[in-house]
Amino acid sequence: MEVAMFLKKISFYFIILTMVAAMITAISCKKQHTLEGLKTNTLKCMTINVWSGLDYIGTFKMGEYESPDLREKRYQAFLKEIARYNPDIIAINEANFLPDYVKRLANDINYDYIYHVGVAGLKIGRWGIPVNLKEGDAILARKGLQLQQVGHKQLSGGGIITNYFSFHTEDATQVLIGRVIVNTKPVYVAVTHWHASPFDTPHNRMLLKELQQKYGYTDTEYQEAIKKLEADNTWRKNEAKLMAEYCKAIVPEHAPLIVMGDFNATPDSPEMQYFLQQGFRDTHIHHSNTDMYTWNPLKNLNIQKYYKVDTNKKFESPYTHVSKIHELEPKRIDYIIVNTSIPPDKIINSNICCDTIYDGIHLSDHFGVYAEIRID
Repeated sequence: MEVAMFLKKISFYFIILTMVAAMITAISCKKQHTLEGLKTNTLKCMTINVWSGLDYIGTFKMGEYESPDLREKRYQAFLKEIARYNPDIIAINEANFLPDYVKRLANDINYDYIYHVGVAGLKIGRWGIPVNLKEGDAILARKGLQLQQVGHKQLSGGGIITNYFSFHTEDATQVLIGRVIVNTKPVYVAVTHWHASPFDTPHNRMLLKELQQKYGYTDTEYQEAIKKLEADNTWRKNEAKLMAEYCKAIVPEHAPLIVMGDFNATPDSPEMQYFLQQGFRDTHIHHSNTDMYTWNPLKNLNIQKYYKVDTNKKFESPYTHVSKIHELEPKRIDYIIVNTSIPPDKIINSNICCDTIYDGIHLSDHFGVYAEIRID
């Protein structure tokens, strides 16, 4: 009897030990799989502001430039462009309505995704005002890359903005950071969207003075326009500073980092120059000789259709006037940027993308950027 009981106990402990061993093996295999990631020598990256199609005017509901049918046509054009370039990683801005947009896209192309709401007004879940605004940024990655979110920081705008609740009344910006695994090596990827405004340049200050003289804006209106020009550009400079600091805090030293998005800043602007000086390089500088205008009223059909206005008239303020002129000037404001852990010779391609006309339309009011980066 005692022997039988002893054997039962031994059997019980053996079963427990077997189960524990199996669990340890499973965890070990999972960990090994996690560290392996995607086996590739070149990481293909795409960034595009997909354009919400909103005019950002309205309290209960914001104005919409296009019909749902046209918005769907733009989405289908985006899918065609993704199929054409076959990127490993996609960064998008102005995805609206979240999370619906990014969930649908991830399902259609079978990618993993992370996202964060950037601007939404007053919202609890899907409900609140403006009813048609819950916009933000996202990163999508091929499933083998095992994308995970590692950080998020609101760069400006105040209030409270989460994926489930928001309470803010002004423009807000952010940076979202993820991590993928390439050849067992962690690679960090970020998407951002900075504040949009005319640039505080000698040209625009002179233009404001010329507009005042030509259209009779008052001295007070002129001074208010100068102050707003300065404030908006300071806004963007602060975003550059905060983002550089946050990237350094989140990303381990010497780890590769790829930063993508709509920076709303030209390459020679003080804010972009500051950011690059913090240990980053613009992929375009090293591997492209094209104009690389990502905001291009000369070519983009959506800008030509929805933004073109007669600027040879007086507006409600000189700042609005210079803003309308600013919208009609081509510029490079979207980027794929890498940190100095990725040497220049590892940037093997960088060009405009998402500029193809499908079924008579462009997929956004922006053109995108595509880059191929070697990861050893």
